[in-house]
Amino acid sequence: MPEREKISGNHKKFSAAAGECYSPVPMKTLLLTLVLIQSFSAFAGPMLELTNAETLSAYIEKTGFNGVVLVGLENKTLFKKAYGYRNFITKEPLTTDDRFQIGSNTKQFVSAALLKLQEEGRLSIDKSVIEYLPQYKSKIPTEITIRDILNHTSGITNFTDHKEFWENLDPDKILTLDDLIEFTLQYPLDFEPRTKWNYSNSGYVIAGKIIEEVTGESWHEFIKKTFLLPLQMNNTGYAEKFESVSNVYPHIKDEKGEIVPYAGLNLSWALSAGAMYSTVDDLFKWTAIYSESHLLSEASKADMQRPFKENYGLGLMIQPYGQDLHINHGGRTIGFVSKISYLKNSKISVIKLDNTDGTTGGIPELLMNFYTRGKALVVKLDRIEMPADKLQDYAGRYTAGNFEVNIFVKNEKLFLQPNDGQPAYELTANDEDSFNLGGFAGEEFIRDSNGKISGLNHYQNGYKSQFLRQ
Repeated sequence: MPEREKISGNHKKFSAAAGECYSPVPMKTLLLTLVLIQSFSAFAGPMLELTNAETLSAYIEKTGFNGVVLVGLENKTLFKKAYGYRNFITKEPLTTDDRFQIGSNTKQFVSAALLKLQEEGRLSIDKSVIEYLPQYKSKIPTEITIRDILNHTSGITNFTDHKEFWENLDPDKILTLDDLIEFTLQYPLDFEPRTKWNYSNSGYVIAGKIIEEVTGESWHEFIKKTFLLPLQMNNTGYAEKFESVSNVYPHIKDEKGEIVPYAGLNLSWALSAGAMYSTVDDLFKWTAIYSESHLLSEASKADMQRPFKENYGLGLMIQPYGQDLHINHGGRTIGFVSKISYLKNSKISVIKLDNTDGTTGGIPELLMNFYTRGKALVVKLDRIEMPADKLQDYAGRYTAGNFEVNIFVKNEKLFLQPNDGQPAYELTANDEDSFNLGGFAGEEFIRDSNGKISGLNHYQNGYKSQFLRQ
């Protein structure tokens, strides 16, 4: 939710991989120009095949993931496990029942609440926001509708993008929806409504205010009454002070790169944009809202899941996944990252909650892949030391069509940097000519008959891409 969090826990996007991210902007497809992209069944040194739940669990633990995951099929739990600690100082272990902050996954609850009010005839999401908030008539343009704020096309600026908000934030002060709205509306629109897409927490703060004006209840009490109680989501809700409802601590990396507990902010800075908490079991119950649940009408479900700009519906990302439809959203507050994924045709749910600021990415994608295919290919995590002079053998330019990567040695470490403005990613050796790329891809260097490196095979997301050395 803060500006620094919008960068993603797993922002690695060398290929078309979808990372774990707070602000759910679709990952850029970067290998469009490759002369050869193919699925592979025979894989090389950097890759490892997981074939059962035991090897899957062992691999997740080896990644250093700290959190709880659940995989479900319809209403049956297939896999559920906690890894790591509630608190890195006390080493108190996490349990699968623990509550985590879910950040922007709050947004889909808010969207569902407004759709429910529409079903009841109490509002229309295609009417102007100021029809329900006339007190802001002079500050919110008439043409901005509730739908616009729910699908991030209103043009209303995102308050968490403004450094002034964080500079003036008092961690002991409890903020109101009006406080956040007043702060937001001092800025002009970022663009004309519906002409562009920009993720805006402010829109969902306004949405929460509309719920309160229409119902006479707090936004979170209406959500509790309408959805949480009927679904028996007894470990989900909103609390200003998260420590009053959970023993799970948020963690961040300190200046030395070590994971340490963080003295979290009170959650009133996020409110209806991202202040709810939950558990993996409760969020698994919630995924019924996408298909089986009768708490929303079929028309409301269809509306919620109809993508507009940037594959975004109403509080949800809607993306193809092979022949299936991937309904998903990420959430992030300082020290917590969440992801809810659901395959609509396969009825597979994947829930991931972590309390280390997303320091390990790719776990939801791994679980989705494993439980749709029965196995998964992953990057080996083994590491061997390689002398710096040996690393120089791999340095050079490698191309595939118009796409180029530069591999170089810096401070006795090997790096790969694409030519499209991405950062450099560290390569760590797990065998001779076999490397792990940032924990999300594998690289295998190819030698010719004279033993000279002539190319590179890049493995990611079940595909192999071939590069030639220049």
